[in-house]
Amino acid sequence: MDWLEFKLFFKALRNNEPMPVDIYDAAAWMSITVLSEMSIAKGGAAMDIPDFTNGKWHMGVI
Repeated sequence: MDWLEFKLFFKALRNNEPMPVDIYDAAAWMSITVLSEMSIAKGGAAMDIPDFTNGKWHMGVI
C-alpha cells in the first residue's frame, strides 16, 4: 500500500496539487507502530490512538 501513497504524493508534488493525506492522518497512521509495541509490552492491551487534531476533526475545522 505504501507505494500507492508514494505515487499519489509525488504526483501531487509534480502537479502542484493538494497532498493526498493531511498531516493529521499521517501522524495517526505513523503512531500505529509505537502503539502496537506498547500494546505487545502490556500483553495485548488496547491502546487509544491520540487525537492529533485536539478535537478539530469532530468540529469540521480541518
